Amino acid sequence: MTTHSHYPNPSQQRRAKAVYGTLRTKRPMVGLFAAELCMLGLIALAAAGFIGLRAWLTLAS
Repeated sequence: MTTHSHYPNPSQQRRAKAVYGTLRTKRPMVGLFAAELCMLGLIALAAAGFIGLRAWLTLAS
């Protein structure tokens, strides 16, 4: 009985390729999600600034 299999890579290497291969295909989606979160944060910051400015202006008068 031989130790050679019909796979060119050992099982650990095959598993690593399977895991990192799926990460490689999902990476653009993660970048898009991060950009969406960043834009949402900027919009929330702008809204909070606008509300704060309005409150400050009404308090001043």
